[in-house]
Amino acid sequence: MKAIFYEQHGTADVLQIGERPTPEPQDHEVLVEVVATSVNPIDRRLRSGELQEYITRTFPVVPGWDLAGRIVRVGSKVTNWQIGDEVLGLAFTWSIQHGSYAEYCPIDAASITHKPASISFEQAAALPLVSLTAWQALSEFGQLQAGQSVFIQAGAGGVGSVAIPMAKHLGAKVYTTTSAKNRDYVKSLGADVVIDYTSEDYESSLREHEPDGVNLVLEALLGNGTAEAAIRLTKDGGRVAYMNNEPPEMDEIEQRNIKAEFLHHRPDGDMLTELVGLYQSGNITLPNIQVRPLEEAMDAHLESERGHTKGKVVLRLS
Repeated sequence: MKAIFYEQHGTADVLQIGERPTPEPQDHEVLVEVVATSVNPIDRRLRSGELQEYITRTFPVVPGWDLAGRIVRVGSKVTNWQIGDEVLGLAFTWSIQHGSYAEYCPIDAASITHKPASISFEQAAALPLVSLTAWQALSEFGQLQAGQSVFIQAGAGGVGSVAIPMAKHLGAKVYTTTSAKNRDYVKSLGADVVIDYTSEDYESSLREHEPDGVNLVLEALLGNGTAEAAIRLTKDGGRVAYMNNEPPEMDEIEQRNIKAEFLHHRPDGDMLTELVGLYQSGNITLPNIQVRPLEEAMDAHLESERGHTKGKVVLRLS
């Protein structure tokens, strides 16, 4: 099968395209012929060698967890899926080798849902990781309710693009950061207050609106004091979901009864079914996507590293 893979950690130029053996699904898995996958920041972080204390590698590694495609093989213990079913899902594993930047990808049968005809394969491939991440952060961990407030960093990014409409669906007031060029985009997603991080100090700006802080912060950025700022911007008794790192060591987390955790997405086919239903009904806005051929995976990683992606970059297999 054709695949993107890497044989060692490094910059985006370690990515190769070539032939790899088609993997066999395990008893609890299905094998999906991939029509489209998508690029997430975690893909490039794993490629560069980060997070080895959490996720092991077996080289050569085919990156990617998001997928949309058709089932071509069913594991011996899988009873509720058939060859030919069109699906989307999150092919997450704690030991990576057979990812979704390939013509075929194995995935746990409990991690997929049916792809509705009204959503294209490309759009479907953009949804699993960011949708599960955002919903688990907002609804499960954050317990966000109508009338509360949430600050979502990087509103135009992959997680931000789905977290904003989800938070509005839950009835919250949404604050977010983005650059001026993406202001209209995040407003169209439902953001109530947009802070241009290129011309304003977002911490001061948010304080003007919410002197006591917000109920929940989704912190997606790394470095430059953002981890500490997230705690300062949270109400006493509020919550901070860190998307990319452990919470900082700050005494006020305990003193102010703030719940702060490094959240990792959890594959969940049933939850994904519910979220796809919300997308279908229009209760949650679909994120913007940019579709590129699989062969441009290296350029897509470089674009992701620049940190100015609007929505999701999707890789389509020819």
